[in-house]
Amino acid sequence: MSNSHVITDRAISAKEIQKFAAMGEPVHLQSCQLESVDFQDCDLTEWTFKKCDLHGARLDNCILDESYFIECRAIEATFRSARLSQVQFKGGDLSNSHFAFSKLDDVSFSGCKLIGANMTDMAIADLSFSECNLGLAQLRGLDMHDTTLKAVNFDQADLSNANFKDSYLDACSLRDCIVTDANFQGADLRSSDLGGLQMSDARRFKGAIISKGQAADLLGQLGLKVV
Repeated sequence: MSNSHVITDRAISAKEIQKFAAMGEPVHLQSCQLESVDFQDCDLTEWTFKKCDLHGARLDNCILDESYFIECRAIEATFRSARLSQVQFKGGDLSNSHFAFSKLDDVSFSGCKLIGANMTDMAIADLSFSECNLGLAQLRGLDMHDTTLKAVNFDQADLSNANFKDSYLDACSLRDCIVTDANFQGADLRSSDLGGLQMSDARRFKGAIISKGQAADLLGQLGLKVV
């Protein structure tokens, strides 16, 4: 990448974004201020955002193939109907962000805060989460079948109609989640926190693999002891 396309430590307007995008070449933005900027359906293929402030930015309908978001502050940023292929989000805060109706293929979130994020109605080909906080997130219909999820917090998230079939949830938390019509058939939950799970919800985990301790907690609600 040429130095002319590396931009650091300054505020950037929507007009400038349009100008950079028109070049058709990768751009590296570092420590830039992009609060509430409307990216206006731009093609941002191979762009890198590092430690940028994207609070309230609108990336709706953008093409974000092979892009990187590293330690960015993107609270309330919107990615509605965007196309994301081979995209990495590393660190940063994307709380209350919106990804509804976006298309995701080979997208990874690592070490991200995604509290209250809206990820409903996404078209997913390949998506992964590792060490992320998705508490209170809207994840209805999320398809994570046959996937390994490591240290992901789903506390109080809406997982209605989500698909975790044959997935391995390693040290995850599902405390007080909404799991109406979710599919956990074959999912390995033995190392995950199921605190708050009631017997009335247990049928929604039909076919899941749980530990003896987790089973004992459930049976304890009926006054039974596992010995």
